[in-house]
Amino acid sequence: MDTIKVIKFLSASVSLLFILIFTACTNSGSLFYSPQPSPPQYYSPLRNAEYVSPGATIIVRYGPMLSAQNLAGLKFTVQGAQSGLHKGQSILADDHRTAIFKPVQPFTPGEQVMVDVNSLQLDGHTVFSSLAYTFTVAINQHSGAPVGTAVPTSTVKSAFPNFLTVPQDIPHYTVSKTSPEAGEGYIFVAPFYWLKSTLGSYLLILNDQGQLVYYQSVANDLAAFDFKEQPNGLLSYWAQKDATIYLMNSHYQVVDTYVAQNGYEADLHDFQLLPNGNALLMISDAVTVDMSKIVPNGKKDATVIGLVIQELDPSKNVIFQWRSWDYFSFSDSTATLTEQEVDLVHGNALALANDGNLLLSSRNLSEITKINLQTGAVIWRLGGKASQFKFVNGQPFAYQHDVRQLPNEDITVFDNHGTTQNPAPSRGVEYSVDETNKTVTQVWEFTHTPPVFGTYMGNTQRLADGNTFLSWGAPFIGAGYAWVSMTEVTPDKRTLFELSFDQPYVSYRAFRFAWQGFPNTQPALVAKVNGAEITLGYSWNGATEVAGYRLFGGDSMQSLDLIEEKAKTDFEVQSHLTNLPKDECYFQVAAMDQSGLELARSKIISTDQVSCPVGP
Repeated sequence: MDTIKVIKFLSASVSLLFILIFTACTNSGSLFYSPQPSPPQYYSPLRNAEYVSPGATIIVRYGPMLSAQNLAGLKFTVQGAQSGLHKGQSILADDHRTAIFKPVQPFTPGEQVMVDVNSLQLDGHTVFSSLAYTFTVAINQHSGAPVGTAVPTSTVKSAFPNFLTVPQDIPHYTVSKTSPEAGEGYIFVAPFYWLKSTLGSYLLILNDQGQLVYYQSVANDLAAFDFKEQPNGLLSYWAQKDATIYLMNSHYQVVDTYVAQNGYEADLHDFQLLPNGNALLMISDAVTVDMSKIVPNGKKDATVIGLVIQELDPSKNVIFQWRSWDYFSFSDSTATLTEQEVDLVHGNALALANDGNLLLSSRNLSEITKINLQTGAVIWRLGGKASQFKFVNGQPFAYQHDVRQLPNEDITVFDNHGTTQNPAPSRGVEYSVDETNKTVTQVWEFTHTPPVFGTYMGNTQRLADGNTFLSWGAPFIGAGYAWVSMTEVTPDKRTLFELSFDQPYVSYRAFRFAWQGFPNTQPALVAKVNGAEITLGYSWNGATEVAGYRLFGGDSMQSLDLIEEKAKTDFEVQSHLTNLPKDECYFQVAAMDQSGLELARSKIISTDQVSCPVGP
């Protein structure tokens, strides 16, 4: 072998050896290899954020799974310009991807806060860079505290004046249309007095004929909003009195509650339980802003209301917080910016998109926004002043409520379409959204005849059979417009069901859900005596599997014989008895299912407490 060949051979061997050594060092995390740091996937509050809640926590999501040892290696240094260095608790969220620092004490309003989080190395290949930034705390921050209400002097016209087992302040309504083609399930609605009264505030479940299935007074909660079934089968509603979301099981027992965290209060507009067990809620975030620096003639001490979205894990830790202050500008809003109170965004609906991201409806932007639920980044903006889309046909929505994505990727919107100053017919509408080419095509709409203008509130629910269930929210009272509470229509726009509460009772939303209720209470039995005639009324609040009742009576509590059987044809069934022996004054009913099996019995009652007393 000549000299040149030897040199080439040795050179190639050295190169190969170097590659092998480099590869080995790379795999072993040797000092020969230094991986490039990556930023965290998400953190909150954001760098240079303004109007941050004094109760804020520091949230950092890295992406990969973290261990308790990883958490122990993280050092959060959080210092307020006025409040000083903050002690706190470091928490690993239920997803094991998010680290949270909860300060023991809140921050001082108006101060600047410095955050420093050290770098994190998970293994030899994954290193996350440190975080060092500042944010500013809001002045006079609060979030939609409930407003006191006055009860009107008038009384409620009862929906069920002839029933003995039902409260007489359930507000009256009229069912103007029913059809056997209506969708499967029951109607969920929570009427309340539009003039902000506690009178007649209820959770109601109704059947296709408008008959009562379940009632629950929420007068002590002032009013309830967004009464619906969650994907896991629990029922949820927001209570005005304590800004709390309550969850009930099929026995109508409260099994869980949710409240907003980080110094906020949840608002009424939406609550969604996600497939992974997390929950999404909304917050109206009111802060003091010097609007004279934003617009001419702006108020120096204006109350400006932004939007905060929180995602809570099952342990109720906030693992994701999105604030409109960080992504929307003041000029995006349709609100008048020179008022003393400026409702800048008015977020009113949250929906999980089919790709796992988030859809947000904001009334005062006339906009649907798609948000990356992992990073918080805005993916696109549809409608309003900052829209990135072109409407191919149909009208753009305006002042809308309620956005949902269908399995075919279309979205439905309840388009309020007007204001009280400029009324316009509201509608349910379906759009095909081309996210790549940024075009929107209207594929379906329903406008009521005569028109209904939902001044506020409302929703559009696409049912599994293709029908659409619409709530008109708070209908406009004026010439040319109809007062209607809810309507169900077919794809070809035939009306199958329609119901209207008496004015001024309205409901934030209304839904239809397939539901089975199994109350843990006993059936109710009430007697009304009129001379020789006894009327017995009996019902079982919330029970959906009752086909009929058996009525028993006798001269003692121990000897009750079957008097009659009656099919369940309405919420309350009544028996009218005459010429009974004087001593036959003890009664009881048994609820029966479709197969004739007994489900439960009422308490034994007496129609004559003197001669037939009932023991304790």
